[in-house]
Amino acid sequence: MLFINDLPEGLSDGTGLALYADDTKIWRVIESEQDHIMLNRDIAYLNSWALENKMRFHPSKCKVLSFRNSKPPLVDILPDIEFLYSLGDSYLDYVELEKDLGVDMTPKLNWASQCDRLYSKASQKLGLLKRNCYFVKDTARARTLYITLVRSMFESCSIIWRPTNQTLTDKLERIQKQAIKWILNESNISYSPYDVYVLKCRQVNILPLGVRFELNDILFIHKVINNLKPVDLPFYLTFFEGQTRLRTCHLDSLSLVSSIHPKSSVSSMRSHNPLLNSFFYRTHHKWNNLPLSIREISCPIKFKVSLKKHLWSNLLPEPEL
Repeated sequence: MLFINDLPEGLSDGTGLALYADDTKIWRVIESEQDHIMLNRDIAYLNSWALENKMRFHPSKCKVLSFRNSKPPLVDILPDIEFLYSLGDSYLDYVELEKDLGVDMTPKLNWASQCDRLYSKASQKLGLLKRNCYFVKDTARARTLYITLVRSMFESCSIIWRPTNQTLTDKLERIQKQAIKWILNESNISYSPYDVYVLKCRQVNILPLGVRFELNDILFIHKVINNLKPVDLPFYLTFFEGQTRLRTCHLDSLSLVSSIHPKSSVSSMRSHNPLLNSFFYRTHHKWNNLPLSIREISCPIKFKVSLKKHLWSNLLPEPEL
């Protein structure tokens, strides 16, 4: 077990470090070749610290992943050369995809590979469930089996990797459509119209997967706002203080306002904008759209109950008399 005082403290200013169990990440913003050199020096320092504490990094398990929106600064000068980071006597390999605590990380933070992998695993798990539990005819038991063994695969870290475009959302939603058909024993009925699918979801009390992702997003930001998570709001989000240039303003004291506004005029660029699709930026809009009476609830259990009712009411509004 490592204690706070045991953590390495000799890293360069601007270099970050995160330790979790046997997983270690070290990073730095690269703006010049000197940043490469400093990061490599910090890797060597971290390796020495590990050896002094009777631990050892395995070079074959250590990878370099560069996150970027565009070409790095040195590409125009050295287009075919990457800086060689070393760990001891071994050079580290560059990768275009690395799994970090169950999430597939890519240079542009595109979650297509994560969604494809989960779709494949969930499809196999659902197929196995339907073959081995063919004798289950009770709706409640079949529902429990699906939620426990299949849908739970989409819950882990969903606030990070959840799809933010309709194509990937629809792809994952197909898994749940198949599952609900199995639960209700309606394999020959089409759920193609979305309204029909929503009604079937309501029948078994399972939110559509896209709405479930939205629920998880809002639940997490609610815990952050109410100091129930060791996470702070990003610097660009603050609570509304009553000052706006708009003549009509629907914001209140519990509304979040952003000091930055990423451009998204070109739809093709929207899906590649990491900030626009990042958790806090996308979720603060959903938070603001909730009724104030719900946002005022501080108890997480009561908040979740009220939030689910609100989401269902948006999906299935009561008919006008």
